[in-house]
Amino acid sequence: MKWLKRRDWIMVLAGVSLLVMSQDAAAQTAPKPSFLEGDARLACECLLCLAAGPQAPKECQAALTKYYMIQAGSPFKTMVMRRNFLQLCPKQ
Repeated sequence: MKWLKRRDWIMVLAGVSLLVMSQDAAAQTAPKPSFLEGDARLACECLLCLAAGPQAPKECQAALTKYYMIQAGSPFKTMVMRRNFLQLCPKQ
């Protein structure tokens, strides 16, 4: 009779350990979503919004405002600074 109880206990431990391992494996294999944040996100949005032309949607307002607020002493420096801002968008 003791053997039967010991076997039941071993089966319970084996089942619990398999359950824990399966939960841990699922947590490790789940990919984390990759989202852009900050200026990189605004730069990518701005590229898309500038490509939309004058019919840019309302969602473009924040990105375009950031783009047009970049100003320097001369038009050439402004252009360089704006280009550098747009280059914050990753190419891949």
